[in-house]
Amino acid sequence: MPDSKGEERVDLLVELSFLLREINQSEAMKFAEEAEKLAIEIQDLPGESKAKENISWVYYRTGYWQKAFEYAEDAYQISLDAGDELGAARVLNNMGALYYEQQNFRMAIRQFKRAFEISKSSDDLYTQIRSLNNVAFNYSQLGVLDSAMVFAQKAIQTNKNAGSPYLTSFSNRVIGDVFLARGQLDSAEYYFETSLDMARKQGISTTIASVIHRLGNTYIQLGKLNNAQEVLEEGVALSQAHNLRDELAKSHKYLAEVYRQRGDIPSAFNHQSLYLAINDSLVDKSNRDRMALMQGMFEQNLEKSELELLKAQNENQANKLDFIKNVVWIISIAAILIFALLIRLFRLNRNVEKFNTKLVKQQKLIEDQNSTLEAKSAELEEINQTKNKLFSILGHDLRGPVGQVKAIVDLATTTHLSQEEFAELLNSMKKDLDTVHFTLTNTLKWSTAQMEGFKVFPTEFNLRDVVDTTILLLSTQIKAKNIEIIVHMPEKLPVYLDRDIMEVVVRNILNNAIKYSQNGKSIEVNVQEIDGVLNWCVKDEGTGMTPEQVKEILSSKISLTNSKLGTNREKGSGLGLQVCKEFIRMCDGELLIESEPGKGSRFCVSIPDKLPKNLLDPVNS
Repeated sequence: MPDSKGEERVDLLVELSFLLREINQSEAMKFAEEAEKLAIEIQDLPGESKAKENISWVYYRTGYWQKAFEYAEDAYQISLDAGDELGAARVLNNMGALYYEQQNFRMAIRQFKRAFEISKSSDDLYTQIRSLNNVAFNYSQLGVLDSAMVFAQKAIQTNKNAGSPYLTSFSNRVIGDVFLARGQLDSAEYYFETSLDMARKQGISTTIASVIHRLGNTYIQLGKLNNAQEVLEEGVALSQAHNLRDELAKSHKYLAEVYRQRGDIPSAFNHQSLYLAINDSLVDKSNRDRMALMQGMFEQNLEKSELELLKAQNENQANKLDFIKNVVWIISIAAILIFALLIRLFRLNRNVEKFNTKLVKQQKLIEDQNSTLEAKSAELEEINQTKNKLFSILGHDLRGPVGQVKAIVDLATTTHLSQEEFAELLNSMKKDLDTVHFTLTNTLKWSTAQMEGFKVFPTEFNLRDVVDTTILLLSTQIKAKNIEIIVHMPEKLPVYLDRDIMEVVVRNILNNAIKYSQNGKSIEVNVQEIDGVLNWCVKDEGTGMTPEQVKEILSSKISLTNSKLGTNREKGSGLGLQVCKEFIRMCDGELLIESEPGKGSRFCVSIPDKLPKNLLDPVNS
């Protein structure tokens, strides 16, 4: 390699970077950047595209998604300019991975399928198998298990000709995920062990760590606690050595379950605490990176729009110059033929009027485009303000409970406590953790809806089950205030709605009613159906709200207000009703609020439902 020059050296550097990018990202980046620089110098477009694709993937693996997006976009355009379809197919896999990080799994699948079709025509087995594996994995994230299995098996079949243990290891991992999701634990164990064995032979630490925690979870469900402990402890050591924080968090999570089942509560608590600490930081970083990536993509599109506008303006100027030249030429001819000039001027005048009319229309179009760009800029500014407000809420509402939990843990680990003292500390810790969990759940649900990665999937289910389950989950808060929940609903109430959305809405509205109710009061829950519209209502005897507060909550704008304390000084993030409003809107429904300060509130969710409600009791309605 030291003696290689020109395109030969570029190809060698690109190949080295490609082979190292899943094993040693820093070395892979060094070779890719040298290849990029040399390819630009000698104007080797295919080599430059491959080098940029490697840089994009290293940035993706190390969590710099915006840079990964920029390099992938450049690599894709260069591949198209150079007529390199194979290079374009590889870059499409990078783009698909970025859509996956946005949790836009369907768009990711579309990119991977395009990459597969292109790579088939180029006989590139590696890219074909990689694309099939990625399609299978994203189908598994969507819960479309049959499709995930089909594409994973197709990847294995195709890989018989390529003989890549790494790619087959990935395929077996996806198949293991499918069997685990279906509850077929013996099959899941076999495929995870097969995947792990192949990954170890290749020495690919990222794949080894990702398979280990899956296999550990499977062992736990099979009752093989010794096997689970052994493999999960290996996963912790490997993840710490290579700074694989996501895999490290999952290994701690399942180790906590191993110790819990053995009755070793201190060890279980220790691993659970490590899992929560790492996972919270990962979720926070993931949200920030995802929002930065979306903002970067938006700014990229904005720059393209401005460039197109400048091109249009330049074309208009060129047209004007051509027009002036034509006029000068006509006047020169007119000096010789005056009579022809008069006729020509008459006709020219008519053409000028038409042309001026066209110029006015073009100017109006340019003004409209400018207005649209200004509106998009204002929208981006509003998104940035919402993002800052969201982070402010997280910092304010999570710092206190998490600090309290840390103080309790420090006390428990440094002080010899009696059984009664330890039980009291556990109760206090549970309240704080419930607050953190509720805030994080609402935040993630709201963030997903705002990033348009959330889709509505209606199914038939019993709405009464959702209400009863939610009341059971909130039983601690209900007992603490001695509140009576009166439910006027049939035991069986089939509805055709999105169950996840209804669970979030019911949980937030009931939690809100409990939070602002006085001790010893009651809360009524009822439901009715009128002309295919389901009306589910909760009435409390709490502190109530002013008309201005109700108007702000129901506003069409994003309203992240500071939540006031409950009657027992319960804390909240202010996101609960915002999440309800956003999700109800996605279902073509409406949130209705009747409230009066000091007399309580009545919240009603009105959503179209396709199932007849012949089971409703008119009296209870």
